[in-house]
Amino acid sequence: MEKNLKKIPLFNIHEKLGARFEEFAGFLMPIYYTSIKDEHLAVRERVGIFDVSHMGEIRIKGRKAKKFADYILTNNIEKTDYKDVKYTVMLNEKGGIVDDLFSYTINDDEILLVVNASNIEKDYNHIKKYLWDEINLINESDDIVEFAIQGPKAQELIQNFTIFDLNEIKYFKFDYIDIFKENLLISRTGYTGEDGFEIYMNKDIGEKIFYEILNKGKYFDIRICGLGARDSLRFEVCYWLYGNDIDESINPFESGQKFLVDMNKENFLGKDALKKIIEEGIKRKFVGIQTEGGIARHGFKILSKEKEEIGFVTSGNYSFILNKSFALGYVNLPYGNIGEDLILTDGKREISGKIVKKPFLKPKVRKEE
Repeated sequence: MEKNLKKIPLFNIHEKLGARFEEFAGFLMPIYYTSIKDEHLAVRERVGIFDVSHMGEIRIKGRKAKKFADYILTNNIEKTDYKDVKYTVMLNEKGGIVDDLFSYTINDDEILLVVNASNIEKDYNHIKKYLWDEINLINESDDIVEFAIQGPKAQELIQNFTIFDLNEIKYFKFDYIDIFKENLLISRTGYTGEDGFEIYMNKDIGEKIFYEILNKGKYFDIRICGLGARDSLRFEVCYWLYGNDIDESINPFESGQKFLVDMNKENFLGKDALKKIIEEGIKRKFVGIQTEGGIARHGFKILSKEKEEIGFVTSGNYSFILNKSFALGYVNLPYGNIGEDLILTDGKREISGKIVKKPFLKPKVRKEE
């Protein structure tokens, strides 16, 4: 099976460092090094580094690139300027979520999209289908290495490698700065609910920079983190995972991502479908559930206390900070009120649950006052 899986550029380095690998999104990816719990707590308490080079980078270039990106994405890209990062979704014509992604505005004629690893080819082909004249689409995914340095000590660590004041990069902003003796794109973004940065570079310099961060990171008791901790961290703060919590069968209103959709824009792909969904009303909602007696995993059915099937679990995990088990999932309306008792089952065992507020743990990202 491994022969058919892609490997990230630093695969051999991770192997030498003792990573445990598993398949994820067509890649053979590091899942953990020490343990998921150890890496999770390191990010919450100090700092961790993730090699997320499996993520995709698709560049849109040409006259009116920003205007085109505004059309294919739901958030308002037209109003963005250099240094702006937007979290957004991209829809199909039925209003289903093709992907959730980051859009970086380089200038009016250049936009960088950072997309989910499982969707690189799908996203590229989807965008290409609607491509305007004079606009080029470039899939740079195989050439880019991306590191996410996350945690309360992330800035203090990364500041060692640049004279640029990292306080200048605000939350969901980016810049090209001189760092690691290179000029690199760095953004104050992440997928952990902690302050931190994501840094993009050509794969040829990835190994050098990785070791520089690790060597300096020893002073901060840094951990190299795998996808296991990345998932448990995002889960605590209720960030969506594509393929689990959202996909093309789900629209952004029922997923709780209405804040990513600017219905006041003149037009965007999927807008007509969303108008119809608004008129008819959503039929289900995305909820958080605290569970007792085990972890309800993706695919578990959600039953009312009268044992009527009313929904399904999309993600389930244990919170190392709250020391409790939780689940995320969809329940049919009018169910979904805080405090409702539920039963979650895979057909073999039943786990009791109660709907609670999301997020389970409040993100500690550095939002500006």
